[in-house]
Amino acid sequence: MTAPEPHRSPFARAHDAVQMVGLSFFLCMGLGGWVRGAEGAGTAVLFYGGLLAATAWLAHRVSRGEPGPALRNLHAAWALVALTGAFSGLQWLVASAAPPERRFDGVLADLDRDWFGVDVPRWSEGFLTAPVADVFMVFYALYFAMPVAALAALWMRGERERIYRAVFTVALGLHGCYMLYLLVPAAGPRHAYVGLSEPLPRGWITGPVHDFIRDLEPQPFDAFPSAHVVLGLLCAAVSWRVGGWFRWTMAVVGAGTAASTVVLRYHWLVDVLAGLVLVAVALAAAEALARRAARRGGSGDHDRMAELVSGTEPGSLSSPASAP
Repeated sequence: MTAPEPHRSPFARAHDAVQMVGLSFFLCMGLGGWVRGAEGAGTAVLFYGGLLAATAWLAHRVSRGEPGPALRNLHAAWALVALTGAFSGLQWLVASAAPPERRFDGVLADLDRDWFGVDVPRWSEGFLTAPVADVFMVFYALYFAMPVAALAALWMRGERERIYRAVFTVALGLHGCYMLYLLVPAAGPRHAYVGLSEPLPRGWITGPVHDFIRDLEPQPFDAFPSAHVVLGLLCAAVSWRVGGWFRWTMAVVGAGTAASTVVLRYHWLVDVLAGLVLVAVALAAAEALARRAARRGGSGDHDRMAELVSGTEPGSLSSPASAP
């Protein structure tokens, strides 16, 4: 049995499903806030409803017939659009999800002290000079370039199916992050300890980059878990296959990004731990899906997933006769 086209592979289907489940979650959160009259909830409903509709339409189009190159390329890169949109839209859910009585920084700080014996807001004060802060801020900022670099490297190798595995893995980890932002809203040590710990050294790099990220951030309650840990380590993991200098560069940047979150006091240690759990879950899910596909001999049959996304009967995607 021949393998399906990459845009009809199990990882492409699974990525579509992860995006739609995540966006549906945020849409439901918006609807709940709208019913309660929360500020911004109506905008969230419209925004996530539109993003969900676009994601479902694109998934449906590429799963049926013979989509052209432009549509296939858009589908492969859609994770960058959908994930960026999902994160940006959280600003309209803050009023309902993170009222003052539902903020968990105190709980997370206590867990850090109880589990690790570390007071994160003050831990780095003794060694965090401006030059040291600049080095870690470079790692912290490179986080934004890692997914683009990873996808570009896989694209240049012509590994379209590997791209779908990468975007599925990253989307699963990041949607987990974004959901937990709403369920466990926390601002992180730097916000929670304003005036109680030494300010971040400005430096040549740290000050301008910190100000840029602060102004770019759509909402402040995005500490638990650390998306920098999740995205940095997952991008390093999906880039490992590329090999050579790129493999090791991504590994070093991913590790440096994870360390910078605590050194620069953006995250609690327990945020990092939660991020590592999400990384493990995403990688395990990707491996499990790959093994399942291998047992099926590379067929395009994706059971209920195919039926939900394309509207066809399970198993019909591997049959040319099923295309309209």
